[in-house]
Amino acid sequence: MKRFYRYKITNLINIQRIVTVHYQELVAGYRAEEEAHDFWELIYADKRSVLVYTDGKCDRLRQGYAEFIRPNAAHYVAAEEDANIFIISFECRSESMRLFEDRILEVPADRRPLIRTVMAEAKRTFRIPDFDPNLNRLELLPSHEIGGEQVIKNTLELLLVYLLRRENENAPRPLFSEFESADDLEKAILKYLEEHLAGPFSLDMLGAELHYGKTRLCTFFRERTGRTIYDTYLSMRIDEAKRLVRKGLSSSEIAYRLGFSSLSHFLCVFAKYAGCTPREYRTSVKG
Repeated sequence: MKRFYRYKITNLINIQRIVTVHYQELVAGYRAEEEAHDFWELIYADKRSVLVYTDGKCDRLRQGYAEFIRPNAAHYVAAEEDANIFIISFECRSESMRLFEDRILEVPADRRPLIRTVMAEAKRTFRIPDFDPNLNRLELLPSHEIGGEQVIKNTLELLLVYLLRRENENAPRPLFSEFESADDLEKAILKYLEEHLAGPFSLDMLGAELHYGKTRLCTFFRERTGRTIYDTYLSMRIDEAKRLVRKGLSSSEIAYRLGFSSLSHFLCVFAKYAGCTPREYRTSVKG
């Protein structure tokens, strides 16, 4: 009798639960309330661009791009002009999801139909209001499409796999090729951050300087330190801000020197990482 071998399928991405699905038509001047939750959120700009604020930093999400909000990150969306966005939040514990942390990725035109499929299936499966940013629970339609939940899960997983594959193909070269050890690479990252405390700075710039894909750098740094590169960068900037406060510089001068987009942005980041305002910090060091 012929013997057959069963090949075990490896799941790169396995989504456990879908939490919410939205398609929002935003009007100019819209600003959502800040929120944080223990699951992933994908925001896709379907028409024009929106601003996405995450842990004190602001990203402009252009049309055709998706931003991944990692679990427990405080975030909100704002619109300077009329714009449409697609949002889906989900629970996924796959290790590969770490490669999406703090990432903005272009969704190629030939993969965008996957997003439309998810939205179409969601409308046929769940009761979804036209515009409800406060939606926090999906309810099945009484006569929902058979298999709709599975189609949403599988299509979203397929989209994520394609995005990971595309990033992997674009990675410039293997990690550590120009450094003798992981310690050397970590030191090089920290040195670059220290030299760019006043900006400009981006993960793309860091990757280009060190000749590595930013996805690999982000994964490497988080595994080594337990923190993201951008979180470390902001923390270092606030340490420098503290030094300037001790020298007697005003908050406006410090915000300008360190390249913050505005005084209010600087004060927000300072409070987050120092646990107090610059004025309160100045008083504490004088005391």
